Amino acid sequence: MALQHKPRQFGPGDLAFDDVVLADDAGSPLGSAPRIDVHTEQTPLHLAFSTYLFNARGEVLLTRRALGKKTWPGVWTNSCCGHPRPSESLEDAARRRIREELGLTVGPLVPLLPEFRYRAVDASGIVENEICPVFAGYVTEADPRPNPDEVAEWAWVPWGKFAAAITATPHVYSPWAALQVPLLVSKQPAASPSTVRIPDVEAVCRDVDALLTEEIETLTAEWDVYADGNGVDVLALDLPTWLGDLLVGRGKRLRVAMSYWGFLAAGGTHGSADYVYLVRAAAALEALHLFALVHDDVMDESASRRGRPSAHVEATRWHAASGGVGDARLFGTNIAVLLGDLAHTVADRIADGLPSPLRKVWYALCVELVAGQRADLTGAAAGRRDLAHAEHVARLKSGRYSIERPLELGAMAAGAMPEVVDALLRCGEHIGRAFALRDDFLGVWGDPRLTGKPAGDDLLEAKATVLLTLARARLKGYAAYVLARLGTPDVTPDDIPVLILALREAGVDAALEELIHAEYDAAMACLDASSLSQLGVAGIRDAARAIAWRDA
Repeated sequence: MALQHKPRQFGPGDLAFDDVVLADDAGSPLGSAPRIDVHTEQTPLHLAFSTYLFNARGEVLLTRRALGKKTWPGVWTNSCCGHPRPSESLEDAARRRIREELGLTVGPLVPLLPEFRYRAVDASGIVENEICPVFAGYVTEADPRPNPDEVAEWAWVPWGKFAAAITATPHVYSPWAALQVPLLVSKQPAASPSTVRIPDVEAVCRDVDALLTEEIETLTAEWDVYADGNGVDVLALDLPTWLGDLLVGRGKRLRVAMSYWGFLAAGGTHGSADYVYLVRAAAALEALHLFALVHDDVMDESASRRGRPSAHVEATRWHAASGGVGDARLFGTNIAVLLGDLAHTVADRIADGLPSPLRKVWYALCVELVAGQRADLTGAAAGRRDLAHAEHVARLKSGRYSIERPLELGAMAAGAMPEVVDALLRCGEHIGRAFALRDDFLGVWGDPRLTGKPAGDDLLEAKATVLLTLARARLKGYAAYVLARLGTPDVTPDDIPVLILALREAGVDAALEELIHAEYDAAMACLDASSLSQLGVAGIRDAARAIAWRDA
């Protein structure tokens, strides 16, 4: 069975359901016990966590404990607290509890007070005795949707106002919050954790989109001069407008996020002078990514991308609808190639504004992307199925420019030393492999409604993937016969569902999951062994988890 690195799910029938982890004075686990039995007048030391959640305005979420709570009922406190279950990490436990209590999804969790512990006695005599690391997180939802059994009221409050209030009247708040906030203020006297410690990927994406919009507007003005009044004829949109429609505010912005985490991991500061280079590098990556997608769809003859017709399909339809002269499909292909070329031109112009060391990385990134595409095409034509070739193509076409190079560009924008860049590249190589392996998986078993492109296309085209290498070693009989003829006229779209079923029966999907799990663990080990900034490390961990087990 495939291993899945996901938070363990508990149910009421599970003996570990709602157990807390007992600990010795050094914080090492000593076993577990039911939560309801642990909290008494002699509560043993156990593991817990506290979180402070911030919104886009920099306000902290305060909650008032439900009146039915056994301890400190009706008391105002920080955003969310709880206990990890056995075999559950603190971060996974915090995310679970935030979701259960508040109905919120949190971004990266940043450790603020990793060694905090306290002991407090409720009016009823019940004792809290916890090793309780403190985290901060950023949430994008406007308001929580609390569980009334846990939270009676909630409020978004400016950090400074909250810190002043809890300092003046600590008895009004939970004892743990009354102890934690002064420690947080002493660590960050000039600003709140929300402004200093909490990364904001959405803000970076907005800055990237603003730069891309500016570039498209400049391009459009230049284009109008070059067009000299000549109309667009059969196209519904001229190329600059079409490019802007496909580029601004589109896609998952993975490369933007990875650049940002690399920037923060290397010690970069959001909003600093170096941050401008981070935004520029990320914007160039997004334009280059669109170039790669448009050209890839042409070469693969893919019908859709991101849930809409591929560029060459769209142009073909416009040609036909206008009654254009000549071959509509050839026209569509040619126009799509031009659109992709224009995207690359925009990417290069944005990258021109980067310092020389970053431009060198940019050049290498562009060349290796084309080299990977060439290897993909020639390998398919030669019928290559060997693992070394599949991994080479996956790294150059996918992992390098999606994960490794963005991390590198972000770190270099922050002025990172070579050893910091090397640490990020080592980690990024493993995340990149997990990214490519998940692409393999989704290319066969992904839901087209989520992936935005048809399932099975990669098989029909006999793309060089690790999946095909695994399949070659496992399939027998008719399935092996079909596999050997992928990419030839002998195999039709009708054969693909049969082959997909055979792959699953042979355990190829499970084997891919195990490889993804191994790459994820290797990436986490690299982070554990590094001295990178925890701000960036928290984001890289979160992104790696999402990348490895994404469904689109």
